[in-house]
Amino acid sequence: MRNASVRYTSVAGLLITVAIFGSMAASPALAQQSARAATPDLSGIWFPSFRRRSRTPDPLPFTDAARGLVDDYAQRFELEDDPGYYCVWPGMPRAVWGAPFAIEIMHRPDELTIIWEGYGMWRKIYMADRDPPEAILPTAMGHSIAHWEGDTLVIETTDLKPYPYMNRFPTTANAHIVERMRVEEREEDGELNRYIIDEIVLTDPQMYTEPVRIAAEAQFRADLDLLEYNCSITLWEEHLTERALTLPDVDALPAPAN
Repeated sequence: MRNASVRYTSVAGLLITVAIFGSMAASPALAQQSARAATPDLSGIWFPSFRRRSRTPDPLPFTDAARGLVDDYAQRFELEDDPGYYCVWPGMPRAVWGAPFAIEIMHRPDELTIIWEGYGMWRKIYMADRDPPEAILPTAMGHSIAHWEGDTLVIETTDLKPYPYMNRFPTTANAHIVERMRVEEREEDGELNRYIIDEIVLTDPQMYTEPVRIAAEAQFRADLDLLEYNCSITLWEEHLTERALTLPDVDALPAPAN
């Protein structure tokens, strides 16, 4: 009888030990799931709100070398040479809620997909804890990896193509962007409205002497749909050829001295 009691006590102790260690092993996963449940869902149609958009410093803090490109650009390029007329994607950070076109966000656990009605632009933001892919080539939107800090989505973007249009917030291929994106609710005229707030810090020491900060917001609009936007960058390339214009090589700007 004593042996049976000892065996029972040993088995019970083993079960308790397994339960404790199993609970400890599961805790990080449960905590991660709980954290995700507490974060906002950014899915839906949003429309830019221009009341609280800002960019500082203003004017832009160009380096001396970049200022030389700005002055040369102003001499050679005219208003009709604006790339926005010819379907050139603004890309990041210019694209963030900056034009009067609807935006759709599809929010999944492993990534966000953002589609702009204007220019037919799209962007992928991969979650850092979901085995994100490596960057392949520089793109207009860059390679974006994100993580949650409370209810704020923190996004780091690298691998951007140079944007050499010196009259339109230019950036080099070494530009680095950190965003903080969150949802805010406001009571306006007796209605509760949702806004997505995006605060951006751009660092590009070849182009600017200090970080540039952008704040933009878009309102949730369940009454809107994205419409088709037809355009082709070939129009821009043909225009440059007809005008015998060559874009500046912004990546050839000197790196700042350490």
